[in-house]
Amino acid sequence: AAGTMSGSGPEETPPSKTSEEDRQQEAERDWAAAKAFYDNLVTQRPRPVSAGGPGVRSSGVFYTLLQDNPITKTTVTKKGGTLTVDFHIFNLQALEHVNSRLLELYPDDEERFDIVLMTNNHAQVGVRLINSINHYGLTIERFCMTGGESPIGYLTAYLTNLYLSADSDKVQEAIEAGIASATMFTANKDVVYSDTQLRVAFDGDAVLFSDESEQIFKEQGLDRFFEHEQLNENKPLAQGPLKGFLEDLGKLQKKFYAKNERLNCPIRTYLVTARSAASSGARVLKTLRSWGLEIDEALFLAGAPKGPILVKIRPHIFFDDQMFHIEGAQKLGAIAAHVPYGIAQKYQKSS
Repeated sequence: AAGTMSGSGPEETPPSKTSEEDRQQEAERDWAAAKAFYDNLVTQRPRPVSAGGPGVRSSGVFYTLLQDNPITKTTVTKKGGTLTVDFHIFNLQALEHVNSRLLELYPDDEERFDIVLMTNNHAQVGVRLINSINHYGLTIERFCMTGGESPIGYLTAYLTNLYLSADSDKVQEAIEAGIASATMFTANKDVVYSDTQLRVAFDGDAVLFSDESEQIFKEQGLDRFFEHEQLNENKPLAQGPLKGFLEDLGKLQKKFYAKNERLNCPIRTYLVTARSAASSGARVLKTLRSWGLEIDEALFLAGAPKGPILVKIRPHIFFDDQMFHIEGAQKLGAIAAHVPYGIAQKYQKSS
């Protein structure tokens, strides 16, 4: 009979309709309270305007989406990594400093960072999240609480330029949907980060650029890689998954440059690559120039570990496509984000 177990075990008691209705009503009340509280918040930052509708990415207002629950007083552990409040608060403070500077220089312009807090929790956690955000004095005006469903389908609707999550499966899903995305990993030791200058470091191949050259290296060896790069020195590399994000950072930097604030720009970008400058660096720099993009510092390590350089830079986030670089960065206190793109993922899965 329906509702019974095989054997002599007791019958399962289905949840009563009354208790389910009570739970639903409680969730609706909590969400209504959260919405009312949030709608009454007064911020100094104008709400961003739409760039044209779903599927059209904003030309200047871009979104950093933090999946899971980063704004809490406790550590949140999810598949793919562990997120803690201190790490995210530092990142958000640097972002908000950039926004405040832009607001001072361009009070009528809405091209700034816009952060969307995305969680697969149910709506009833909204009040707690709002109280935490208000406690830390953060300006996060967009929530997406999906009640257990995957949030990936909402990324295009939110005009997402960058999606960050501790859940590697969701990040992979976003990458496959053509959205710049990375899996976040916290540092294994405490490091003090700047809260007045946002520092973003990128690997090159399979992050800013395609994995074209990485394929040559993995499949044909280092000598063939050097030969290929020299032969194609004047041919720009194809773009990688985070090229658009670097482009967006560059647009904001140029707004400071236009106000003679180049030396005091609160955004600084870094290329940290295992390439050798002498043998394969020229193509990288020429590619960036062909794209019309600047990068503040280019560090060619010729295969040396990236960790010591990252300790010196202290970026708020470092993007790389290979987990052994991510793990090395973690050990030395750098916050790293894995970009699951390109041929390196094939080798990581088989190793």
